[in-house]
Amino acid sequence: MKTKNDSRVGPARRVWTIAAAVLAMAGSVACEDSTGSDTREVTIGGIFSLTGNWASLGVTSKAAMELAVEDANRFAAGRGITFRADVRDTKLDPATALSAVQSLKAAGVQLVIGPQSSAELAAIKPYVDANPLIVVSQSSTAGSLAVPGDHIYRFTAADSLEGIASAALMWGDGVRSVIPVWRADAGNQGLHTATRRGFTARGGTVSSGVEYAANATSYAATITALGTQVRAALATRPASEVGVYLAGFDEVADVFVAAAGDPVLASVRWYGADGIAQSGALLTRPAAVAFAQQVGFPSALFGLDLAASGTWQPVATRIQQRAGSAPDAFALAVYDAVWVAALAYLASPADVSADSLASRFVQAAGTYHGTTGWATLNAAGDRQYADFDFWAIRPSGTGHAWKRVAGYETRSGTLSR
Repeated sequence: MKTKNDSRVGPARRVWTIAAAVLAMAGSVACEDSTGSDTREVTIGGIFSLTGNWASLGVTSKAAMELAVEDANRFAAGRGITFRADVRDTKLDPATALSAVQSLKAAGVQLVIGPQSSAELAAIKPYVDANPLIVVSQSSTAGSLAVPGDHIYRFTAADSLEGIASAALMWGDGVRSVIPVWRADAGNQGLHTATRRGFTARGGTVSSGVEYAANATSYAATITALGTQVRAALATRPASEVGVYLAGFDEVADVFVAAAGDPVLASVRWYGADGIAQSGALLTRPAAVAFAQQVGFPSALFGLDLAASGTWQPVATRIQQRAGSAPDAFALAVYDAVWVAALAYLASPADVSADSLASRFVQAAGTYHGTTGWATLNAAGDRQYADFDFWAIRPSGTGHAWKRVAGYETRSGTLSR
């Protein structure tokens, strides 16, 4: 990690710079024993979907958190503090996420990493607002949760930026009419709205679209309604100018299997949102993989700086070795969030309040450069800077894998292939 060249950082700048050495030696140096009578143990909570929908991210997030705690302990050895992780499974269920947060709070935890979805974050927000607790989500994007002054932070950008990026890709592909399909939850609704706004701003047309229930088990009605709207668009435009935008989670595999039965739906381009990009669950469904390849399906995801792969790739490799699957940028954001939390605690007294810890967390984020780049937060506590990669399923060896097929730089508005 590195810090900005800013004189306001003062002596603390050395702490953030020294942290770079931890990445260099991570995995090769045994953690020193810093336990003792004057050592305090700080528990950082984690709430991830380990066995439910979007478990592909949950499993890599857990591994990222565990590795970050190990690295932070190595860095903090001899400083009178040790860190431990307490990870709970939410199954991507809002009620379960709330129970997990309440349990962690009762156990004395001040800071929690997660949850993954905006629906879960919306469910726990009233409790977090009413109780002294800090929550840092790695992947919630709903603009409705961008609230200045609360103790909820997000190490990804709000949905507005992703909507602009997705619209840019579709427009660049020659698509002029989009039919959206989305899962009925706060995050995917927000992504649909942001993408609709971004595409119409370019002069494109967006149909009313189709929303499906978060607990849906059959997608026949969804596909029928979608087919009707796609056919209406094709009545006035060629297939090359018509696209489907799909925002959901692992259930997208079932949507694809249902859609494969309609050749008209297979004749237009499809695009995806961050909840499905790099999903391992989709790769296990041959029929879904075949459909995804047929329709293209480049899916947006918070991007990593390819020029900085020397920083994030070693960490990504370690996460993959522990989790058994490759991490995406959201999982790497967990690693960075734990580091920022550790640095905030190191700059705080033992009896630090949640309010003071939150202030130090924001300060630490503002001078931290990690695997996902600068972690500076905006006034709403969301990541201030974010570019995007687009991932699509492509043949790889004897199987298939997610491959980066495009990128979008937010500040310049540049689309690259």
